[in-house]
Amino acid sequence: MSLEHGKHNEEACDYLFIDKRFYDWVVTTAFYSALHYVHTKIFPFKEGLINYTNFESYYIFKNSKEKNLSKHSLTISLVVNKIPDVRTYYRRLYDMCMSARYKDYKTTYEKAKKAKEDLEMIKSGLKIS
Repeated sequence: MSLEHGKHNEEACDYLFIDKRFYDWVVTTAFYSALHYVHTKIFPFKEGLINYTNFESYYIFKNSKEKNLSKHSLTISLVVNKIPDVRTYYRRLYDMCMSARYKDYKTTYEKAKKAKEDLEMIKSGLKIS
């Protein structure tokens, strides 16, 4: 996970928004941009005696303790605890993404615009330009 990967996804998001045909992918790329941005902000960190250099190392450790833990739920928990100022935007983007990907791909312009706005609020809260 990296800042560059988040920016790459955001560029795809912007392109798809202008294209006006794939609003479901605008929402999806906005969410995955946010995911990379929050991981970049959170990691590395130390918890107790353990240093976590990246999300994967944290996930492996946590999943060894709590079986069947999803990566998305773990990221949401990290956002809530470590960067609470962006939690509402991140959770809303996650929910919109899951809906666009798995329930109804016919996402509206308004939802795509809201996803981009939430991504901007996350970037602002994380001080990413």
